[in-house]
Amino acid sequence: MYRLLKLIFFFTSLFFIQSSISDEKTLPEQSIFSTLAVSSLLLQSDRQGTLSVVVGERGHILFSHDNKNWEQALVETRQALTNVFMLNKKTAWAVGHDAIILKTNDAAKTWKKIFSDVDEEAPLLDLYFKDDVNGIAIGAYGLVYHTEDGGKTWGKSALNIVNENNNAAKTDEIFTDIYDIHLNDIAFAGNKRFYIAAESGYVLRSDDDAKSWINLKLPYQGSFFGVLPLSFNKVIAYGLRGHLYLSTDAGSTWEKIETGSTEMLTDGLILSDGNILISGLAGTLLISTDEGKSFHALNLKHRYGLTSMIETKDSSILLTSDAGVVLLPQEKVLSKE
Repeated sequence: MYRLLKLIFFFTSLFFIQSSISDEKTLPEQSIFSTLAVSSLLLQSDRQGTLSVVVGERGHILFSHDNKNWEQALVETRQALTNVFMLNKKTAWAVGHDAIILKTNDAAKTWKKIFSDVDEEAPLLDLYFKDDVNGIAIGAYGLVYHTEDGGKTWGKSALNIVNENNNAAKTDEIFTDIYDIHLNDIAFAGNKRFYIAAESGYVLRSDDDAKSWINLKLPYQGSFFGVLPLSFNKVIAYGLRGHLYLSTDAGSTWEKIETGSTEMLTDGLILSDGNILISGLAGTLLISTDEGKSFHALNLKHRYGLTSMIETKDSSILLTSDAGVVLLPQEKVLSKE
């Protein structure tokens, strides 16, 4: 079975990347301050206004208002953090190993542990808040947690797989291990529609605010690490070995889009000008200028393992990677070289 991107590539990296650690004493549940945290393994990012936040190994969370000067936050964990979601300029959430959920209310300066389930022995990999009350977190081995009180409490729930008629799916319509697959990425498409990208060729869609899920049929059995809604019915799914698929009917049918890459694809981003970026390992950065119908590669002149992307206010692209933060100027994105 293919293992999840955030577990394989980054787990392996944890044993080889070294940081310069300060002598400052820290609490057992507090991340260690490092002078090289900005250049260490960073897994995800998000932005609200001028505030950018990145998260990664050893509980590292960093924030910046100019994407050049970074401050390390005070964080109540040393666990690897896999994702971050900014609700507004003050409030944000992060998830990671041991099914940990963290929250900040002071614009990313300090992060408190809200929830953790060590007994699960599995990481949470993504989360989304539709508003300041309703949130969902997903992770390895089918982990799903919901909150309906702004994150004060989190309840575990099983995937409710249904067919297109909203009836419970029969055993011959799904594989029994669908409830144990790694759920890698969740994306909101508008109204009550969500998508989940998962391993073993699974992409799921919900039309009722994540209460039930339809198993979409894709012509590829490898893992998908991301799903990017382009509109309510148009969506891209991407994953292992450069595989990328486009659907214009909410996942009922899929068209394979050639990427010219065999690298693992890790993140997707719609730019303010309507163009689409897809990042991947070994310095892979693909761009589409025709709404996902075709992609070509941008030459970054490095082979960093790219993990996430956000667009800054000046239309530059902030990338996270196994080498830390990488800032790509707007003119580089526009260049055809």
